[in-house]
Amino acid sequence: MGKQIWKPGNMLYPLPAVMVSTADKNGSANILTVAWTGTVCTNPAMVYISVRPERYSYHMIQESGEFVINLTTGEQVRATDICGVRSGKDIDKWKEHEEERHPSSMLRLSQSRR
Repeated sequence: MGKQIWKPGNMLYPLPAVMVSTADKNGSANILTVAWTGTVCTNPAMVYISVRPERYSYHMIQESGEFVINLTTGEQVRATDICGVRSGKDIDKWKEHEEERHPSSMLRLSQSRR
């Protein structure tokens, strides 16, 4: 079989869905579901997420330069779904799925307590 050239795309499915919390410089917070995330480097520790510029949280991450990757559990399936299909500009997703906010130990942002 010869070499195949595929059009650009993400071929690394399935990926774990995570919930990403962030806030803008005024303290307005949001949490969103992200499927494109991973490790860039271990030393120094660096991770990445992929968020489209048209998403509500994009400007928050851009302004603050901070985000928290919250790993999800089976108990959070509904919350993970809601945060992936509803926009933070329309609802307060923290209240909607009753996720308990917890101050991050390293950043100014909140993270999920679970």
